Amino acid sequence: MFDKGKMWRFPGNNYLQEQGIDTPDMETFAQDPIASLARESCQNSIDARIDGKTARIEFKTFDIMRSEIPEVDRIAEEIDSCMDYRKNNSKLYKTLDNMKNSLSNNLIHCIRVSDFNTVGLKGINNLDDSPFYLLTRGTGISDKSGSKGGSKGIGKFASFVASSFNTVFYSTLNMDGEKGYLGICKLCSTRMKGTDEKTQGIGYFGLGNKNMPILEDLNLDKSFKRKTTGTDIYILGFRKNNNWKKELITKILDSFMCAIYYGELEIIVDDLIINKNNLGELIENENYILKRNYNNIKSQYILLTDPNVFKDTLEVENYGNVDIILKGFNKEESDLATNECVMIRYPYMKIKNLSRISNVPCSAMCIIGDNSLNSLLRDIENPQHTNWEVNRIDDDDIKSELRHVLRTLNKAIMDYVYEKLSTSEIKETDIEGASEYLPGIEDNNMGGGESSVIVETAKIVKKVKNKVKDKIGIKPDVYGNSLSPGLGDHEDDGEGSPMSNGYNNASGGDTHDSNSETGYDNEDSDNEIMTLVQLSGMQYRLFVPDKNSGKIVISFESLYNEDNCELELKYLDDSNAKYDINISDGKINGDPVEIVNGKINNIKIEEGKKYKIELNTDIRELYTFEVKMYANR
Repeated sequence: MFDKGKMWRFPGNNYLQEQGIDTPDMETFAQDPIASLARESCQNSIDARIDGKTARIEFKTFDIMRSEIPEVDRIAEEIDSCMDYRKNNSKLYKTLDNMKNSLSNNLIHCIRVSDFNTVGLKGINNLDDSPFYLLTRGTGISDKSGSKGGSKGIGKFASFVASSFNTVFYSTLNMDGEKGYLGICKLCSTRMKGTDEKTQGIGYFGLGNKNMPILEDLNLDKSFKRKTTGTDIYILGFRKNNNWKKELITKILDSFMCAIYYGELEIIVDDLIINKNNLGELIENENYILKRNYNNIKSQYILLTDPNVFKDTLEVENYGNVDIILKGFNKEESDLATNECVMIRYPYMKIKNLSRISNVPCSAMCIIGDNSLNSLLRDIENPQHTNWEVNRIDDDDIKSELRHVLRTLNKAIMDYVYEKLSTSEIKETDIEGASEYLPGIEDNNMGGGESSVIVETAKIVKKVKNKVKDKIGIKPDVYGNSLSPGLGDHEDDGEGSPMSNGYNNASGGDTHDSNSETGYDNEDSDNEIMTLVQLSGMQYRLFVPDKNSGKIVISFESLYNEDNCELELKYLDDSNAKYDINISDGKINGDPVEIVNGKINNIKIEEGKKYKIELNTDIRELYTFEVKMYANR
């Protein structure tokens, strides 16, 4: 039996607003209850972490007898009253009927969400804005500030959504030695017994008319007794499914990979421990991660643990620095690439992905530290903390500034990816002579309703690679054999031919009139005809820094030593027909190049040296490109 001073009270609304069940704060998390519970619980625990310690959070399922729920029949009575009052609303009536059926079971499935190495909830008996008061009585208000993960004051409703009859108990032991608990049941407004007043749609299990917390331990889970500071959330009638553990672990790893890796967070799901020591082992076990999320999670782990990554600090004007990690993948590992940048802000919680950062297989991570940029972005996060939304700010000047900050941040990331991958040595594809042309990135999550271009930045596109891979003609294999390069055939109109018809001035020699490819220009001459030979095995990357300017950037590393080379650039239509490109001017490694008949002539290359060719062209559309390099021999 429970003390009669402890009881459920469903207070009246003083003849004011009535409340339904599907309120906006509940609907925010209703789409994915398990994932929402994982994210909100871990975020709250990290925010409450004792300095210098690892926050540990435990998700522990257990069963209790129906009779062990405090004053359970009072909850059932209130649900019956709601059903009678809302009997003409078929949708709401069905929801309430499901609650009643769940509560009528003799055995009630529950989950306890407990954190450790945390400060607990201060101000248990405080009826002002203490943490305990705001958690149990507040909506849309929070005591969190600065770089803390949560600040909207509605994350608590993720716990109610995970309950089949919207009932949650909060229990805490804080740093001042105070302990206590309070139960909350969120239903809908109904008639108050014996009056014509309606209820507020919410009930409290506490002491007296002020619904004060009960200053003692709560022992719903008989296997657990709190001995150190922290908070316990008991979710009654836990909405579990057959895959709930996998969903929970997947969301935790995807959202808090950094926090776990840096030792800020440790999680226990029933008997499974997740910490920095076993991250790699867990990620390789398909039983723990949903298939659709595997690449994102694996990619984050690789970025944090692989020594062969790019790491730098980028400055975002006057707002603070961000850390960026980037890895490009070769063809064999390209399935691990996400081509996205994970946006993480302190306390190491993933907010969103910046997508389409490159067409070369890669993954990136941007970590925003404990600085003014962090605080600025926290203020425009949505309640789920999954996006930054500028329209949450009313002031037009501040809104404009925030858009500028987001553009600056995204541009810094895109420029960094472009710079590093354009000079790296990632082997990506064996498509011959073709590259994909991509436009600039657009971000529709900036707010304002229209599509706002963040940056027309360099887009990395597929590089050219000869069909004959790796061992190409110039070097024998271990058996002394070498492959012959495929140079292709001549076409009737000369397009794509290995030799320019009727010219030899690209070689630096005398112009000849013959169409012969070898020999001498006539029987009596000593002038040898030079041959244009395609340099096989060369790998090119082609970039489009700005789709509207016509600028094209080609980078490659030479496999040859040649004094007089010619580079040919063509574009292909949908039927793979090739067309010349008008090149107005260009540079190679910063030096001007010679353009003759739309080709780049007199290029000197050295084996092992990297080259960057910047060209201004008349191209303004989306095309596939072909790049070929010839030597006069």
